[in-house]
Amino acid sequence: MHPFAYCGLALCVAALTPAVHAGECKTIHADMLEVRVTAGCDAGESACFLGEVDGNHGLRGTTHFSADSVGAALSTSPGSLPYSGAFQYRLPTGTISMRETGINTPGMVTAHQRVTAGTGEYEGATGDFFVNGTRVPGVVTTSVSGTLCLP
Repeated sequence: MHPFAYCGLALCVAALTPAVHAGECKTIHADMLEVRVTAGCDAGESACFLGEVDGNHGLRGTTHFSADSVGAALSTSPGSLPYSGAFQYRLPTGTISMRETGINTPGMVTAHQRVTAGTGEYEGATGDFFVNGTRVPGVVTTSVSGTLCLP
């Protein structure tokens, strides 16, 4: 007789369902506020964006962004500015380092962030975040969504 012949449906499904592991991916949602500053940046930076993030799954702390490449405005989109740079989420249990690539348009910003490294709880993390929101001179207010996978 088959070993599952005597089990109820719920018990059989539970027996065949893999256990949930800490390494599974989590859906991230957060709000972020960043301010352009000329003091308090990392060594060697003349300006950066420092901010605060408030999100789920422990994504609560400070942020740091510094562009290392800026493109030319797109001829068909006046006022646009593509950029890329190093972004960090500095959290109580570790740091998530990202590569942010995005575009500013008048009053708006949208970007993609990919995990490049992590420390503490986030060592070995992978994932992608999408950032979009508004910007006024020196202040960026955005929503963050995406997936963070821990080993």
